[in-house]
Amino acid sequence: MVGGKLEYLYYILSVVTSLVVGLVIGLPVKVDINSFKGNLFFPTVFIALGLAAVTDFLFTLNLVFSILVGVVSSLFSKYVDVIFPGVSYGC
Repeated sequence: MVGGKLEYLYYILSVVTSLVVGLVIGLPVKVDINSFKGNLFFPTVFIALGLAAVTDFLFTLNLVFSILVGVVSSLFSKYVDVIFPGVSYGC
């Protein structure tokens, strides 16, 4: 982390952006522990932090990449069931 404290602000910005975009696109806020469907807090926040860390490692994390990571992570959380379809047990 070359930038120091400014890098932390970029991580926070990507998490906040992912939460705001998640609210706008209609991710459920309530956590359902009996379901593997994504909601606003899991896995959206962790995907945003992971993508921000990978972006910081491969490129330089800046304002544009932070916002882009937040948008991509919330969209990925919204459509994670379509991208990785679950296993149907029985029936």
